[in-house]
Amino acid sequence: MADVDTVFEYYGLSDPFPTVWADNSAQETQFALVLGDFNGSDDETTDRTAVEYHDTRAIQRNFDMFVKMKSALDTAYKEMKKDFLQESNDWGVVNIDQLIDDANVEAAQIMKPIMDNKSSGDRLKATLSLIEKNRYLFDLPAALLNNIKRGDHDSLMRDYRRGRTLTEEIRTLPHSTELSDFLVQQRRVIERIWGEVEVVVEGYKRSIWKLLSQSRPDDNYILYISILLELGVEDNPIWVWLQTLVDNLKDQMDDAFDDLNSSLQALRKDVLNASPTSTDIMAAYFLNAIKVPTLAGDILRDLPEIVRMWVMMKEVIEEVTKYFGKQIALFWECASGFLEGRTQSSLPIGPNGESKVHLNLSREDELRIRSDARELVELYASRVADFFVRSVADSEEKAANVKREKMMDSESESDGNTPQAEHKVMNLRNPSTASLSASARLANSLKNDRIAESQRQIDRPLTPLPSVGSSASPPSPGSEKNFELYAFLPPNANAIGTTFFLSQILNTIGSVASELAGLSISSRHIDVLRTMMGTVRERCVGAACLSWQQDAKRFNIIEDWTPISTRKCTRVPELFLQYQSVVLDGLQQLVFIPGSEKKSKVVVILPPSSKLVSNIKTQFANSIFLALNGLVKDAVTSDKAMNGSNGSPVQGTVPNSIIDRDIGTPLAPLESRLLLMICNIAELNGSIVSTLFERFSGLFSIQLTDNSNIIGDAMKQLDEQLFSTYTKKKRANFTTTIRTGILKSGIRWSQLGKPTDVSQYIYQALLQLVLVHMQVSSVGPSLVKRVITDLLHHIVNTILESFRQIDKFSLGGMLQATIDVEFVNQKMTSYGTPDIESLYQTCYATIQDATDRSKMEVDVMTRQLEDMKKLLLKCHKQSRMEFLCFKTEKLVKD
Repeated sequence: MADVDTVFEYYGLSDPFPTVWADNSAQETQFALVLGDFNGSDDETTDRTAVEYHDTRAIQRNFDMFVKMKSALDTAYKEMKKDFLQESNDWGVVNIDQLIDDANVEAAQIMKPIMDNKSSGDRLKATLSLIEKNRYLFDLPAALLNNIKRGDHDSLMRDYRRGRTLTEEIRTLPHSTELSDFLVQQRRVIERIWGEVEVVVEGYKRSIWKLLSQSRPDDNYILYISILLELGVEDNPIWVWLQTLVDNLKDQMDDAFDDLNSSLQALRKDVLNASPTSTDIMAAYFLNAIKVPTLAGDILRDLPEIVRMWVMMKEVIEEVTKYFGKQIALFWECASGFLEGRTQSSLPIGPNGESKVHLNLSREDELRIRSDARELVELYASRVADFFVRSVADSEEKAANVKREKMMDSESESDGNTPQAEHKVMNLRNPSTASLSASARLANSLKNDRIAESQRQIDRPLTPLPSVGSSASPPSPGSEKNFELYAFLPPNANAIGTTFFLSQILNTIGSVASELAGLSISSRHIDVLRTMMGTVRERCVGAACLSWQQDAKRFNIIEDWTPISTRKCTRVPELFLQYQSVVLDGLQQLVFIPGSEKKSKVVVILPPSSKLVSNIKTQFANSIFLALNGLVKDAVTSDKAMNGSNGSPVQGTVPNSIIDRDIGTPLAPLESRLLLMICNIAELNGSIVSTLFERFSGLFSIQLTDNSNIIGDAMKQLDEQLFSTYTKKKRANFTTTIRTGILKSGIRWSQLGKPTDVSQYIYQALLQLVLVHMQVSSVGPSLVKRVITDLLHHIVNTILESFRQIDKFSLGGMLQATIDVEFVNQKMTSYGTPDIESLYQTCYATIQDATDRSKMEVDVMTRQLEDMKKLLLKCHKQSRMEFLCFKTEKLVKD
């Protein structure tokens, strides 16, 4: 109401319904001010009068209108005051408010969709404007995904850099209250879009990290490192890759050598489960292994199942050692490039140079990388040495443990949520240092009792030869217990195949070791490689010596007791020379490993120790003794035991193209085997052993004087024993014949008359000697002189001993005895010796001493002697054909 009072006051009213207008000069003054009542100058009086007149008329008209309007308003107000403008009706606005509210509701119902559509349209227009202005950023996530799909890294980086620049420009707009809603909205949208870009790029980074973690040194790892550096990453991709590579190589080495051990067990079981091999088949393969040492083929060097194991094991070992040797060398080559700064000089520094910090490795990082490289070499050396050091029991236990661990790992991986590769990447910066180093494991392996055990096998003293005919026999050829000391050695493998394959394996391992030794990592890793090579060499030599001794024990299986065309001995001496030569050459390859250090100036294969060479010398002598033991045992074995209970040999089936002799033919009788064995020993002792000793000295630069004397004395002893065994029965037969003829045939030497022929026992003895001559000539012609001379000595000595038991000879008895002795003397002139001649003279003296000469007249004696000469000539002529074998060419002409 204050406003209404002000209006009343302005018009000079006290009542809103006045009856008369009050004089109000102030009001008129105000009107004059409003209408411009100004006082002008005298010069303007005329114009002002006109204007005032005009204004006065206008004011009067306006005032009249005002009065009429106010009267109308006052009347309307009075009417409205009576009914409508009451306080109870809220001064008349209650209905109006209701009508307005209803109108608003109806208007809202009508206008809301229109306004919503208008708002949506405005937003759409703003959005379209935002999209049009930033279309590149809106298309960026899809473009990046497309680039990733196509593998177009250059386009990806171009788009990413451009998008990053645009985003940074929007982000750097000044923050103020005057920033329009459009720009605020634009920033919000761009941030959301860039978030999607970062998701795409982070996914791309993860895929590159994964590819980098799987990259080997010979892969394009630089590309992945460059991508990560260019994109910008928190972790150093160079360091992560090197550490991942180290861990991967360690895991791969463990898995590869564990798989190699498991494969070895399977191959060994295949050999053991193969069908039993007969002696004849073993002899055929062994014989051909001796005869084809210079051929490149492998099939003839041992039994098929053993060769199969050798070939597969050699291929796997060579593949594993070459692979890891190459990977370690490549790792160090890559690491050296980073350590020297050559490789990262061309790498990107990332957005705003944020990756530059990753291009410089600290001193600590350099030491760690060198340590990792050394550990790789040590682990490699340890696993290689472990493979050769293990016994069969250890190898089986290791295979079982690995199988059990793989099953447990498989179960744990099925329960895990993070792939193993990702775990590696996440844990690279915190490697464990509590595990035992590979060098320590290698040092422990060198102290293993198995090496000492194998050394004892090599250090065995010379085996004494058993007496001929004794029940003592050499150890069985199986030697399965000794073979179990070497897990890598096929059961019952021969020395030819063993040295052949192991020398190739050692050459490969030596070449890899030489390459690794040439890496400038440290001096420590060279010592580790030298230790590894020494260990592997000793184990290989030990295995070869074990096979060598087994071959020597069973060398007799290739003896067929058939004289060769020269009629001096069997084929065994020549085969023994070939066999030993091949084995010695193979052992020389194992000991010195020639040709494995061509790729490095660093000497990683040290000269063999004098102990190792001395052990080989001992094994060489043992192999000769063991071979002789087996051959002698066969020579003195009874015919029934040699050929079976029915006298026939056991038959065997041998594949075609393998046999070069008759398998299963009856062996020679005992006496023939004895003679052949004596010939073989003579051949061995004559040129074979001396040739082998010279070869050994040339290969290993060591003299064998003591061994040569020992072996020579042993062979001489063997020869005498075998010769005595052969002549023993024949001596007994001659003794029986002669003693029976002289002492038990009924001859009365004291009463005999004039003789008419040589005594029958002399003919019988000489005929027996003819049979011996024939036997020895057909088996061992070189022994004829020795055998006949020895038996002749026994015959004459037996005659002497028998005549000494005659108390008295008559003249006829004296002549008969003299004729008997002289007949033998003249028939066996070509086999006479001073000892035999002395026996003849002793026989003559013994006969004369026992003759009664009191009744002998000189003339009668002279005539008797002449008659005896004629009788001897007659007997010689009559028996010329029977005893022709005893005459030499010179005697026949005479």
